Amino acid sequence: MASITHISQKLRIAISRVFGIAIVLLVIFSGPSFTINVWANAALDLFCFALILTATFGRLWALAYISGHKTRDLISDGPYSMVRNPLYLFSLIGALGIALVSKNILVIALIIILFCIYYPFVIRGEEKHLQEVHGKAFEDYKKKTPMFLPSSSAFTEQPFYSFDTRLFRKAFFSVMWFPIIFMLMLLVERFHLAGILPVFLRIP
Repeated sequence: MASITHISQKLRIAISRVFGIAIVLLVIFSGPSFTINVWANAALDLFCFALILTATFGRLWALAYISGHKTRDLISDGPYSMVRNPLYLFSLIGALGIALVSKNILVIALIIILFCIYYPFVIRGEEKHLQEVHGKAFEDYKKKTPMFLPSSSAFTEQPFYSFDTRLFRKAFFSVMWFPIIFMLMLLVERFHLAGILPVFLRIP
């Protein structure tokens, strides 16, 4: 089962990266669906940047807790004390930042559809595996910890925590996709405005 879980994780990462590249290509060729004044545009970009930062540091925070512990140990401290799936929660926050900064209705719709259809299946599959591995301990954890909407009142944190630095280093590079895609989105938008990149299709 561990090998199946590992394959599923690698497949999910691959799908996410392909999906991210496809969105960037869509933005390059179709451009934004709407235009807003310069101040509203700046405010929206700053809001999206805040979402990206939250997603990036939030995922790093969650990954630090499972680096070297995933599946083998039941993690219930830090972000995992507030919500059972902090990685997916922070991924959703980052994806919303990417979607909104694109100002592209199709990109926004595709990202929402992906999270509403694909990730619930992934979460259910992972929680089923954790139930099989940890039994009653996971059942008790489920009763006190929400699946997706965090509860700050349940937050607990140990003063010292050990993790696998090699796995965390890999995790650090994996979360860089969010700020990289965000910067590419802004760059493409500037190129469209300057006429360097032509818009072949504008989606209303």
